[in-house]
Amino acid sequence: MAVELPARGVRVGGVSVAPGEARAVRILLTPPARARAAGAAERAVPAWIIVGNKPGPRISVVAAVRGVEATAARAATRLAASLDPGALAGSVVVVPVLRAGGRLAAANRPTAQLSFPGEAAGKRAARDAFLLFSDLVVGAHALIVLGGPRRGRRGPVVARGRLDDPRVRRLAMQSGAAALLPSRAGGDLLTAAAAAQVVAVELSAAGASVDAAAAEPLVRSARALLVTLGVLGANDQPTAGGEGGGSSSPRAPHVPARAVRVRAPADGFLEAAAAPGSPVRARAVLGRVEPVLPGPPATLVAPIGGIVIEAAASGFVRAGATLFAIVRSPSPSRRNSPVDDAPEKPAEIDGKTRIGWVEHVALPRLEVKRLKAKIDTGARTSALHVMRMRTIDTAGGPNRRPILEITVPGGRRGERPHVVRATVRGFAMVRDTSGRTERRPVIETALKLGPFERRITLTLTDRGDMLFPMLVGRTALGPGVVVDPSRRYLLGRTRPPKGRQ
Repeated sequence: MAVELPARGVRVGGVSVAPGEARAVRILLTPPARARAAGAAERAVPAWIIVGNKPGPRISVVAAVRGVEATAARAATRLAASLDPGALAGSVVVVPVLRAGGRLAAANRPTAQLSFPGEAAGKRAARDAFLLFSDLVVGAHALIVLGGPRRGRRGPVVARGRLDDPRVRRLAMQSGAAALLPSRAGGDLLTAAAAAQVVAVELSAAGASVDAAAAEPLVRSARALLVTLGVLGANDQPTAGGEGGGSSSPRAPHVPARAVRVRAPADGFLEAAAAPGSPVRARAVLGRVEPVLPGPPATLVAPIGGIVIEAAASGFVRAGATLFAIVRSPSPSRRNSPVDDAPEKPAEIDGKTRIGWVEHVALPRLEVKRLKAKIDTGARTSALHVMRMRTIDTAGGPNRRPILEITVPGGRRGERPHVVRATVRGFAMVRDTSGRTERRPVIETALKLGPFERRITLTLTDRGDMLFPMLVGRTALGPGVVVDPSRRYLLGRTRPPKGRQ
């Protein structure tokens, strides 16, 4: 007889929500004692937690990361209101606005984005990012980010993610989006979630107004992902209809390498002719820009044939502003190709990226932009050369981890070493090539290796007598990489300097 496991509660923001409940919680960014001591108000991000009566995955839904995506925030609120704990298998954590107070930015101006996953011992923005990432992403099975086109442009539902991950690609294709695009580079939430091995997809859409009808396509797409993830049942699958919404049998959207943008040639008044989500032919008229001074209007034409995924509203525009974004339509002969217009990748072997035994890497968290590293599959952990390190403080929390001030190499020739801070996650006993055993501190940081960016663990030691200042072990490479021991510098355009390496 099959035995069904009991449902589990969820703890977010220090509050536990039991199965069958739906309630609001606050993720505190400033401890109450510190706020009272400083005479300031508590800083918190409100969230809505829905825990089902049946066991299942935990999904986090985050909206308005930049603080101005009003349509996304409205969609998150409507999604939370539509979820019934009795119909859920698992739990859903919904954050309509990822800003302190849960309020959209004033004057519709984007705020400084948090850099995830953050740092417990960093400045206030880094600490905020660390707390939010720990509560919302760590421990979640999947992350859904709701956003919108930048600078108030309109557009149908577009899905973004790390499309080289088959799990992300399959999930994004179930959203019913008009197009799939690779996630943006940098320290954004999708990249940090991927480094933490959490499946993450961003759904972006916006209408001409911030009403229920404009938010409905995002709500349908988000519910379609919840059905795919097993949180909602098949009976809760959204029906077809509406611009860019999910459907019971979503089509396979096009996967272009990038969007082609059409910009304003001069200051003036835009009269848009192409609607967001509409197909256009090459050289078709997208709109006209009437100049501020009397003169002939400038006609905007589509540089390629495809689908309009972003379109500015009619009104005043400035020179250089993006007015339309178009993704190329696949040719009939390649329409069913699963890799049509996929981003260019380094040479592959059996679907895995080929790298050399020496590559240039970057450690963004440690402010190292370029560093020569040896790829050593015989080593399990990675190691970084530090010229000096000392304990300067202790991080809060139950484990009281030390904070180190370390001097790391600059990386480029002639660049001076610089001093950064890092929180120790633990200590490891490591035996070096000479057979000596050394107790090394272990930190977590981000490693950028060609097109990949992952969160890794790193031991700190003195490698001044070694040929390479960093060693990359096999756990940092992941399953999608194969090392060619006969080649060097296969990633990027970097050429090795002449002479001895």
